[in-house]
Amino acid sequence: MLRRTWLKTFAASALIALVSSTSVQADNDLGFVEGVEYKKIPQEQSIAPHTKQVTEVFYYGCVHCYKLEPSLHEWVKNKPADIHFEQMPAVLNNPNWIFMGKVFYTAKELGVIEQSHVPFFTALHKEKQSLFSVEEIAKFFTQFGVKESDFISTFKSFKVDQQVRQAMRITQAYGIDGVPAVIVNGKYLTDVPMAQSTENMWKLVNQLTTK
Repeated sequence: MLRRTWLKTFAASALIALVSSTSVQADNDLGFVEGVEYKKIPQEQSIAPHTKQVTEVFYYGCVHCYKLEPSLHEWVKNKPADIHFEQMPAVLNNPNWIFMGKVFYTAKELGVIEQSHVPFFTALHKEKQSLFSVEEIAKFFTQFGVKESDFISTFKSFKVDQQVRQAMRITQAYGIDGVPAVIVNGKYLTDVPMAQSTENMWKLVNQLTTK
């Protein structure tokens, strides 16, 4: 009798544990698989002093990066407060990517990146403006209160050059082979094709911040 009671108790406990485990898994795992919807980056990067960080890696010449902007802004608006978000231009060993990386860091140094980021994308991809020389872009940035001479001197500065070199190093460390890409906690990479939809990607990003 005692043996039968113990077995019943053990079976009940095991069932409760299984149900509890399944419930937790259902809550925390949306079915995303490493190597399918996301992957580990080749060289994990520190995110100190942050504990959770999401980085969008983009290229101003990429129309898909431009099209991601609305959903990106929606995610940023609703993200948990403990997630630090930043953007980084992908910089490959290619003059065009280096040039556009310098545009981003110049705007950042001049304190106008928040105002200029989307308009610059729009000018390139929707309005088809010719913005492929530093002089043309300097003139474009005057609408944000920047003097052409200040833009050009900052664009050619040592500080911006160093920031672009750092971005190139990190681009390689992340193993970036396409943009836009999203890096989570300096460890994981995903993008829309891997996640199979924009909606899935942001759900996955939220999940990966807890890993």
